[in-house]
Amino acid sequence: MDDFQFDETEDWLWCETQYAAICQFVQEMQIPHGEICDWPEWFTAPYVGLWVVEDVADPGFAGYWIIAGDASGEQTNAVPFDYLPAADVVEPQQALAAFAKRWQQLAKTSSSWSSAIAAGTHLPRFGGAIAQLAPADQAQHLLRQAQLLQQWAADTELWQDD
Repeated sequence: MDDFQFDETEDWLWCETQYAAICQFVQEMQIPHGEICDWPEWFTAPYVGLWVVEDVADPGFAGYWIIAGDASGEQTNAVPFDYLPAADVVEPQQALAAFAKRWQQLAKTSSSWSSAIAAGTHLPRFGGAIAQLAPADQAQHLLRQAQLLQQWAADTELWQDD
């Protein structure tokens, strides 16, 4: 028997708080959108959630995937906020893998991370203490987060329908 106790109330409260942060992120990043789904497609509270934003040009279909770490600031190694177009990424599992690949490419070397910052490239948005780190340390943090996302995306048990 599984000893894990699922606390639906805590998850609901976390997702509700995250939803407000997702809406703010979408506005700040000026992501074109229709509806912002009010519940994540996948999450592990209180660490990370994967949200879908409706395609403004094709209502009823995904336009962007948003990944967001804990917005409360309580998680010291929080996953950053980021977004990807959903055009070629249909399923949540594919979205996690796509974020992992993007982050690995961005974080390969601290010099490419610094170059991307200087060029104004769309980068994941860190919060809390991580945002204050030097670019090389941010890149290393992003690489660790990418490895975690890659593990979750590859875990077939995680994506089986019950």
